[in-house]
Amino acid sequence: MDKKRTAREKKNTKRRISIIVSIVLLVVCVSAGGIGIWKSQKMSSKDTATTQSQTKDEKDNTDQKKVDTDTEKDNKQETWTVWTTDRVRLREKASGEAEALAVIPRSAELTAEQEVDGWVKVTYDGKKGYVSQEFIATEKPEEEEPEATVAQAQRPAGPTGGHVICIDPGHQSYGDSTPEPNGPGSATMKARVTGGTSGRTTGVSEYQLNLAIALQLQQELQARGYTVYMTRTTHDVNISNKERAEFATSVGAEITVRIHANGSDNTEVSGALALAPSTGNPYVAHLASTSQALSSCVLNAYCAATGMKNQGVQANDTMTGINWCTMPVTILEMGYMTNPADDTNMQDAGFQYNMVQGIANGIDQYFGG
Repeated sequence: MDKKRTAREKKNTKRRISIIVSIVLLVVCVSAGGIGIWKSQKMSSKDTATTQSQTKDEKDNTDQKKVDTDTEKDNKQETWTVWTTDRVRLREKASGEAEALAVIPRSAELTAEQEVDGWVKVTYDGKKGYVSQEFIATEKPEEEEPEATVAQAQRPAGPTGGHVICIDPGHQSYGDSTPEPNGPGSATMKARVTGGTSGRTTGVSEYQLNLAIALQLQQELQARGYTVYMTRTTHDVNISNKERAEFATSVGAEITVRIHANGSDNTEVSGALALAPSTGNPYVAHLASTSQALSSCVLNAYCAATGMKNQGVQANDTMTGINWCTMPVTILEMGYMTNPADDTNMQDAGFQYNMVQGIANGIDQYFGG
């Protein structure tokens, strides 16, 4: 009996041990599985974070590329073509109070590159500046006839057919200090040509103003039936005062009208005047009376048309452009570019029209005598 009991107890003990081992193994397996899942979850979380980080980096790179592209586009700055609808000042900055760099004529074709608060940045005559958007169009304006003015109504009906006129727009873009004789056989030497003065208010150079008026005068005189020759039609020339007078002789001009503007250290001085040789001129005394008559006709008609103060005809025997002439000659000093009012007026389109009409009227009066 005791032996059987002992054998049964041993068997039960083995069974309990087997059950315990199974339970332990089960616990171990379960624990191992949990760790694996935890590791898997941790790795998955890490992978997700990595993926999110990569996505963010890719987005940042994309955004940066967009910024770079936009910056590159801004740097290139697209340009477009515009035209002026009237005479307008080219300003140094986008402000009506900024310095005027130049006066741009009507219908001028410009390259625009930027718009700033009602102003357009453009390039004109090699200068960059701003013009008011009010005077800019994307299509070239049609040519228009100027309105009738008092000057036009007073136009005399003197004879014009067959008369030959030489117009000399004074100065040029660069002066030339090379000496030349002051007159035929003269030992006195003077610079071939100077650069001229400039607008104290507008900043426009005299050589620019002179040519602008001369070109308009050429058209007006041709419309009245005159034959007109120009000593220059561009700024980029080098023609001495002596050569200008000789050119007038070569084309058979009956008169020479030299277009100039004045300057003074006193900014209050204003008005127009004309220069002609005196009866004591050592070179062209024989032209004194006819040159003075021409000067008087042109100056008086000019001041009547413009309202400019008339400073009279003044004798001058030191001008090379006068002393080498072989026909009646006048130098019209249209106004003082050092005077704010004169300077500003001479850049106004309507005022320029009257300037041209006045000069042409004076020429008509001279020939219509």
